[in-house]
Amino acid sequence: MKQDYWTYNKPLSMTGFGGGATSLSVAGAGGVVNPFDDMSNFSGATRVGSTDVIYYATSGTYQFTDPNAGLSRFRFTVVGGGGASEGDGGGWFSNTGAGGGGAARGEIQTSATLDIGVAQGGGSPAAMGYTATASDPNWISNSSGTDNGINRVYGTGGLSYVKETSVGVPSGSPSYSNVLMVGRGGSIGLSYYAYYTGYSNLAYQNLINYWGVSGFGLRYSGNGLWDNGGTGHINASGSGAGVNVTNGVTETGGMGGSGFHSSSGMPSYWKHPLDINGEASNGENTTWAGGGGGGGASSGYGSVMGMGGTASGLASLLSGSGITPKGGNGTYLGTKATAGVAGGGYGGNSEYSSTATWQDVHYGGSGIVIVEFLGF
Repeated sequence: MKQDYWTYNKPLSMTGFGGGATSLSVAGAGGVVNPFDDMSNFSGATRVGSTDVIYYATSGTYQFTDPNAGLSRFRFTVVGGGGASEGDGGGWFSNTGAGGGGAARGEIQTSATLDIGVAQGGGSPAAMGYTATASDPNWISNSSGTDNGINRVYGTGGLSYVKETSVGVPSGSPSYSNVLMVGRGGSIGLSYYAYYTGYSNLAYQNLINYWGVSGFGLRYSGNGLWDNGGTGHINASGSGAGVNVTNGVTETGGMGGSGFHSSSGMPSYWKHPLDINGEASNGENTTWAGGGGGGGASSGYGSVMGMGGTASGLASLLSGSGITPKGGNGTYLGTKATAGVAGGGYGGNSEYSSTATWQDVHYGGSGIVIVEFLGF
């Protein structure tokens, strides 16, 4: 029997007016030029063909200065790093997908030099030095830790940002005082998604034991228990020194999909919101934020692959770049889970072809910062 699976797009939170990409070709006048015609001014960035779009896709820190001394208008889109997934040893329970990085998007016009940060993706337990061959409570707990600039927080992705050079690197409290724009990293996919009264180490129990009764909502205010997508933040007036963000938009990263399970009688408070008939589900679609990783299905179980969520706005901006922004796909039969791209969460990393994945080394998608030239 054919089964249909629904997908869901994250709503956008807007300050002023947002919108899709605008590309304006501007002829030089009075000495002003299209700033992207000389890419030597933008170390670390890549231009999308001959368009008015550049991007920073390698994790690191960069500086950005308008060669037209503040006459140019730019729109920045920042996306945090994607989350990583636990491993799995097989069975009738599987892994949830990791969350996508949150996004912030807005316009800036200034002669001041700006700092850009591009986030790391979260790391799997083995990538972070853990050697357990089962669900590791230390990795789960440590992945809820304090943000630290572009650096991953164990399985949780780091921050991407735009800030004034006089302002410190964003970390700690999610208010990120004085930082112009921040996209927080998505968080982890968990193993053992199932319900069974005789087990004490299942995904729901590990989540509330090591993160608290609010689950991922502990880290991301406003998110639900299972919503592991990062959040976006804008401080429109920055430090108050005259650099402002206008027409701002923020979006939460895509939630990772539900993993396959064959348990019955799962309580509503325990159940993943994307759990449909126990099959692996797709990660959540987004517009500007990182897509959620698809849910996993241990080999020999399930009838569908949990596909990574898409990011339609990012895909439009990056068309022609060779980058396809999305969450990673979850394991299905003999096909291993894959990594997200442009802040996408890793797919549910369940066992495949009788190969356990506890010691798999992988990372969520690195964040990305995209800059559009809008004219003068």
